Amino acid sequence: GTTPLEFAFEGDLDGTRVVPQGLGWAKDGSRLFAVTSDGGNGHWLHVIKPPAAQYDSRFTGTLTTTPAKPVVGEPVGIRGRLELDGPAPAEPVKVAAVRKDADGTQEVAAARVAADGSFTVLDVPDRVGEATYTLRFLGDVTHRPAEDVTLTVDVAKASTGIELTAPAEATRAGGVSITGRLTGQGRALPSGISLKVTRTDRFGTTGELTSASVAADGTFGVKDLPGKRGRTLYTVSYAGDALHEGSSATATVKITA
Repeated sequence: GTTPLEFAFEGDLDGTRVVPQGLGWAKDGSRLFAVTSDGGNGHWLHVIKPPAAQYDSRFTGTLTTTPAKPVVGEPVGIRGRLELDGPAPAEPVKVAAVRKDADGTQEVAAARVAADGSFTVLDVPDRVGEATYTLRFLGDVTHRPAEDVTLTVDVAKASTGIELTAPAEATRAGGVSITGRLTGQGRALPSGISLKVTRTDRFGTTGELTSASVAADGTFGVKDLPGKRGRTLYTVSYAGDALHEGSSATATVKITA
């Protein structure tokens, strides 16, 4: 049967007792009227609305991320599903989330739950290493809160890439001129980057050349006066930084007389 409900009137202006025949339901059954008295001339009318029915809610299935391996400075989606018992909510509900990493706890924007229960929490992690996401549904008018769920991910450094443009042939007298561009995912690359440049001649001898300075737009140039003829390999490399992986690229130039 229906669980009995108890309502207490304890204020000074609530009365101390219900008067005879002082209880009555509204015609539609949505409200209960109660008339109380202090035993003297004071009377009070109370309108009681029974609480709405409460249904359970729960997170189901396994939380996943897109991409599968999160990258610092890049958007990541935490996908999941929320199951609601009882009638569908009148308004879409939301899932709240927080991210905890070595820098502390950061609130993440709440995600709206679709009609089929699916949701995607979006975040942009700003630190490399382990991060734990805690997802919460705090309930609504007709649903109780769900038990929290967590997902721990390893946030990786963002990748970088180097593109080189070099001539197929060059002379020792005229020298070699190579241009290139350094690009990176995630957050902006730091300023003042210097790239390591090496030259390997056809005899296998490798020497380090003057480093190449990267401009604000990522471009750089390499100039060299090779001393030997034949196929010469130029390697340009970036060591990486706190938020970015290193990368390298090569170009082969045939040196003629």
